[in-house]
Amino acid sequence: MLRRSLRGFAPSVGSFASLLALLPLAAACSSVADPAPAPPAPASIFVLPSALTDLRAERFLDHPFPSDLRRDAEGKVVYEGFFDPFESVLLRDYVAATRGLLDGFSPAGAIYLRFTHDLDPASLPRDPGDATRAESAIQLVDVDPKSPEVGKRRPIETSFRAAAGVYIPKDTLSVLPLPGMPLRPHTRYALVGTRALRTTSGEALTASDDLREVLGARPATERSAAARAAYGPALEALATAGIARDAIVHLAVFTTNDPTEDLFRIVDSLKTQVPAPKATDVVAKDQAATYDVYEGNYGPTPNYQRGEVPFAKTGGEFVFEGTGDARKPVLQGTFSVRFALVVPNAEKCPEPPAGYPIVIYAHGTGGDYRSIMSRSVAPMLAESCLATIGTDQIFHGTRPGAPPDSDPNKEGNIQLLFFNLNNPTAARTNGRQSAIDVAQEARLFTESSFSVPATVSRSGKEVKLDGKRVLFYGHSQGGLNGPLFLAADPSARGGILSGTGSLITIALLEKTEPKPSVAGALKTLLSLTDPEEAKELDLFHPVANLAQAIVDTTDPLHYMGRIIQRPRDGFAAKSIFETEGIGPDGKGDSYAPPHGIEVGAVALGLPRQAPGVFPLREAKYAGLGDVTVPPEGLSGNLAGGSATGVLAQFAPRGTSDGHFVAYDNPQAKSQIAKFLRNLADDPKGRVSPP
Repeated sequence: MLRRSLRGFAPSVGSFASLLALLPLAAACSSVADPAPAPPAPASIFVLPSALTDLRAERFLDHPFPSDLRRDAEGKVVYEGFFDPFESVLLRDYVAATRGLLDGFSPAGAIYLRFTHDLDPASLPRDPGDATRAESAIQLVDVDPKSPEVGKRRPIETSFRAAAGVYIPKDTLSVLPLPGMPLRPHTRYALVGTRALRTTSGEALTASDDLREVLGARPATERSAAARAAYGPALEALATAGIARDAIVHLAVFTTNDPTEDLFRIVDSLKTQVPAPKATDVVAKDQAATYDVYEGNYGPTPNYQRGEVPFAKTGGEFVFEGTGDARKPVLQGTFSVRFALVVPNAEKCPEPPAGYPIVIYAHGTGGDYRSIMSRSVAPMLAESCLATIGTDQIFHGTRPGAPPDSDPNKEGNIQLLFFNLNNPTAARTNGRQSAIDVAQEARLFTESSFSVPATVSRSGKEVKLDGKRVLFYGHSQGGLNGPLFLAADPSARGGILSGTGSLITIALLEKTEPKPSVAGALKTLLSLTDPEEAKELDLFHPVANLAQAIVDTTDPLHYMGRIIQRPRDGFAAKSIFETEGIGPDGKGDSYAPPHGIEVGAVALGLPRQAPGVFPLREAKYAGLGDVTVPPEGLSGNLAGGSATGVLAQFAPRGTSDGHFVAYDNPQAKSQIAKFLRNLADDPKGRVSPP
């Protein structure tokens, strides 16, 4: 394993001898020793480089990150010089993947400020809410004059590291927007350190000389004049918010990007670029007292990822032509997918005039189009007179690039292909391609009005599916697709999210199943296999947040707020019932870490169903409490009364992993079936009592 090179230098014996020979001469010059120079006053480290290439290796964070001064002439974010102590191929590829990629910084990413001295933790915000006070020593403020929230302080998490780590320089303050509350897209923010900061010895800090030039406390130089002009509007906004220039000792000013816009653009282009799918080869299969099963194929399904599937090392990017509002996706090809359809028995559930409501089910890693049967989802929903369709998810079944059934590590290898730590380009698009798949699948009902022909159906009559009553049920990997689809496409009324994580950094650090695990792979790839060194790998870690910035576009976190709280123009708010398998110790789900599920619930704006099992740390800072479902059910508790939703926690049963409570827990299954039935009957939805 390549280790860090030695820093500094070792003088030779000869140089020491020369130095000793000069000492008597120095003493003869004066009989009074010169006073020792005063130690430098505690200050921020804020360097204005002559060029961004000066910020390299250990000096990468000598200028705050993120910063609008770290953008190239085209406005793209520059990661060149990112500290890479092991000369890692992985990091080299990640940095290369960012070139010309991002037109702003991550709305969920960490922010880094460095200092010359250790900070007193007591001078930092006590909790995320404390950081929103005007007196806080660290504040994250919206400074965008176009923003409806200009002047607003955001809740944040902070972490200060005094000692140098493997990837983190000494005296680095790391700050995160509160998980579950990402920053607004295309919005300018300022992270401010004020005079309320103190060192461990109780001393106040001052702004660095370069920062003082930017603030106007020192005359501007040729090097600082442009930065002063660029920061001027932000400093004016801070002054309006009550933070004067002379109160600032550290500052990062940056503008966020919008991780959702490209997926929205592709889904909007579907209808003009790809015909609505048609079903073929429909045949009758299984039959039971309460349901009938049919199988077939449908297509075309569009592929927007360029390259050779499964993009293990290269390829997978989306391609666009044009600029601005005229920017359009380039279709790379189409394919057909197989499906299984389960419809209720016509005698037990007479078909409604417009057809049965249809639930689109998206399975988890290792599943296939028949997972609707193996997990008993469709039979359960058929008892509620709901039809269900299942297909192969990306890299599964007969899909292009799927591992063969003979692969002994099939499930783990599919997971590694989907998250793809080895190819950040594909990692950005795999989840979005999956959401596009679902949007096209919905068109089978909303546009093609698919029905089972009378010549095939068990009843001898045409079986219709109601394209105006489309619902969604996603589990695990399929759950990750759900928020993207629900935010981008208006077809579904809402639905179920089971084992659905968010905030990719949490998955990178805590996802331990299936094997080989993502968390284990990350430590190995970063050469952090030593237990002590691995302790620095947390939500604030620079490498984890580099990955977050790259894959923001596929992180459900950024789409969840667009489902209920801020739907796209012309979209209705959707109703969501989300499940979490968790014990009183905060553990339970090894596949979708509980913290990621909880952060997603906060982003969705879901209150926790009472009684809960484990508290949500971020909920109180987001204004979310528990809600008790009354005997008649809960309806209209979200979106001004137009939508319904909760996060329902269930303790794992026996040795079963909490990831599967939606299938293993009778109470969870009952609430899921009733929620979907109620949503089919009324788009506002209703949560039945547990």
